[in-house]
Amino acid sequence: MTSSRNHHPDTRSRYLDTASRIGARICRDAIWAGERCNWLGDSMEKIDGAWKVAHRALSPDVYGGTSGIALFLDRLQEFTGERIFRETAEGAILQACSRIAYMAPGMRVSLYLGITGIAYTLVAMEFEDKAREVLKTLTAADSAPNENGLDVIGGVAGAIPALLNMGAALSDDTLLTLAIQYGDDLLRLARKSDQGWSWNTMGVPADKRTHDLTGLSHGAAGIAWAFSELFEHTKEPRFGAAAEESRRYESSHFNRQFANWPDYRYLYDPDSLTKDGPSYPISWCHGAPGIGLDRLRAYEIFGSRALKEEAEIALRTTEGMLAYTKGSNFSLCHGLGGNADLFIYASTALDEPTRMVPAERVAEEGIERIEHEDLRWPCGVTEGDQTPNLMLGTAGIGYFYLRLYDPNRVPSVLIAWNGVGAAKSRSVEAQ
Repeated sequence: MTSSRNHHPDTRSRYLDTASRIGARICRDAIWAGERCNWLGDSMEKIDGAWKVAHRALSPDVYGGTSGIALFLDRLQEFTGERIFRETAEGAILQACSRIAYMAPGMRVSLYLGITGIAYTLVAMEFEDKAREVLKTLTAADSAPNENGLDVIGGVAGAIPALLNMGAALSDDTLLTLAIQYGDDLLRLARKSDQGWSWNTMGVPADKRTHDLTGLSHGAAGIAWAFSELFEHTKEPRFGAAAEESRRYESSHFNRQFANWPDYRYLYDPDSLTKDGPSYPISWCHGAPGIGLDRLRAYEIFGSRALKEEAEIALRTTEGMLAYTKGSNFSLCHGLGGNADLFIYASTALDEPTRMVPAERVAEEGIERIEHEDLRWPCGVTEGDQTPNLMLGTAGIGYFYLRLYDPNRVPSVLIAWNGVGAAKSRSVEAQ
């Protein structure tokens, strides 16, 4: 495949330098206790019945916690050779492992919020024995999904692709078996209609259900992605058919006026900002960027022209949003970094280097407007300050710059999750 890097080497070095400076500040701010480290950061939490900004120690998960920071710092070290990045990554993953016993049973299977993501980071850092030990807990009964644990963020849909790839990396067929089991659970819980298949990912009572969610993080695109990866690994027709039915449901809700897919959370979430009808956000978690990533990944697997056409719609809608970036945050979940990752992924999935251009524009704006002015990076916690985590904060922003530096060696943390491979010997063992 042709490299997607078509820019000058000096520009490429700017991306690595920016990621390195962000990584250095994250290491500087680490709070150590023996061999483990953690950080303080902002998050949104429900306090006295209302969502408020809370400043506290980070959780162990990939999304907002220490294992996500470890993943970024370890991959940064591979390009820079800076020992402090690896040492801090080790302290962060050790902290994550120390908190596994305290994780809520309903979230244990989750890639972004649970054990699967911690194990993935361990495999990526080549701590295979510790990863195997952690993954054994996913066979427990409390990891079995119900209608509250199906989506990409908090449930089995996100876990499936990572389990499949870790199973291959660790030569562990039990992980493939577990991923297939979760896929069959999703099949069992599908709501089948004339529009296609959807899932009650918000746990809404049957008498109050209307529209199930679209989108990657909580909706049909995320579950379609899981089925696509299962089909890729197993070639089982039932998974390919389920992926198609999931996307058929989502496509039936496409709004041509907005060239986007709706967010129906207003129907069920009492804290939703939109009460009169669906919104049409443009972010990885809801809307065109995340759905575009699913369609691109599906195009790689199935090669369907219709999938590419839907990906092209998502690319155009997202590029329009990137033209108006003033005041936007740079986070991966619902900011410029995550939206721009769609174009990084498109450049490799479609083997078209010029697809990278919108992402490069975002990167240059961040360097000129934020980094060179020594300002704090706008992060994804509404009304919050800069925070160091992966999906809402500076570790994710640094990861975005690392992706731009070498997209073929730095896998996306928004789709695929196939960036783990055979282990090489390391001198440090995870405890």
